[in-house]
Amino acid sequence: MESIYKKNVLLPFLFLFVVAMIIFYIKPNSSLAHHAASILQICATEEYKPACYDREIPKLMDTELSMENAFAVTKLIQQKDDSYFYCHVLGHNLSAKETAKDPSRWKEVIARTPSGMCSNGGIHGAFQERFRAEALPEASVAELEPILTDICNKRENWNPTRLEQATCTHAVGHLVMYVTGGDIHKSLALCEKVAFNEEGYDFKQICFDGAFMQIFQPLEPEDYVLIKGREQTRETVNSFCEKFTGARYGSCRSESWPLFHEEIKTAPGLTRFCSFQKDFEQKERCYSGMFYVLTAEFNLDPIKIENLCEAFPQELKNKCFANAASRMIETDWSKIPDAISLCAISEKHGAGDACYRELLLYSNYNFHPRSKEFYSLCRHLPNGWEGKCLSG
Repeated sequence: MESIYKKNVLLPFLFLFVVAMIIFYIKPNSSLAHHAASILQICATEEYKPACYDREIPKLMDTELSMENAFAVTKLIQQKDDSYFYCHVLGHNLSAKETAKDPSRWKEVIARTPSGMCSNGGIHGAFQERFRAEALPEASVAELEPILTDICNKRENWNPTRLEQATCTHAVGHLVMYVTGGDIHKSLALCEKVAFNEEGYDFKQICFDGAFMQIFQPLEPEDYVLIKGREQTRETVNSFCEKFTGARYGSCRSESWPLFHEEIKTAPGLTRFCSFQKDFEQKERCYSGMFYVLTAEFNLDPIKIENLCEAFPQELKNKCFANAASRMIETDWSKIPDAISLCAISEKHGAGDACYRELLLYSNYNFHPRSKEFYSLCRHLPNGWEGKCLSG
């Protein structure tokens, strides 16, 4: 009788506790869904919706939402509009807003930005915001080197994959242009000094890419101020890039692609663009870089990617499908099935083996070995390839 009494007394409290837990866990998600629905409605009539999302989502951080929740809203929008998976500029803006709250904690912001979405754009914004108003153009390379060394290495609360370290080092390339006040020669010299991880892996050309990207792809008003007087055109780019040699020249020519934006969307135009690279390794790198660029430009559309890739000779066709598949995963981890579907499409063009091998290569580059994402990639692969992936 006493136990029945206790049950009757405790039941209302248990009910209230369950309700409180439901409110605690569901209400935030409902709130995020409300924000996502509101932005989808605002942008519904826009001619180019991604630009509208880039504008509206950061506004959420001006009210009550954290950077993490703003990224969560982005995920909800992506579930409704698959034209927005390449949200790299948004990643810049969200982490920049978070860094602006306390620039001294910029490395913490880098560690907090989500991996596997927005093509890892969050890392870039934190870097640029930290040094946006603190250029040190008079400082020597030797004076600047200690500031920039080890930024992309593993540390407490951040255990980056090789891809995240590469993305981080690319951001360093942008960063050195800010720090040096837009001095491309000093920036490249800094890349030579600091673009190595703790294992000695050489990322310097990825850093070069970031530095030249500041010249050819300015995004913010501050970017345009930074390169004022250094702007390049189709007519000047040859003489500008010829001031550099080796990997530096390779990065300069490849990162000039926005000047040839429409031409590179076709196989003949892209072939002409990469023909400027006389070094075999740099020419191969040019094609890989442009296949990455165009996969994003085509909004990961497999039909557009197939139409481009099939127009190349077999060796480049293999590279085109393989690079496009890996770019899908780099853009957003949820695109693993789409990347594997693209490899399946590539089989009818004789590029299947090259495409699947590329995904094996990136299984331990994009992801930590034996991580959830690693297993997701391996187990989506067809028979034979799955076993090779799981065996490392």
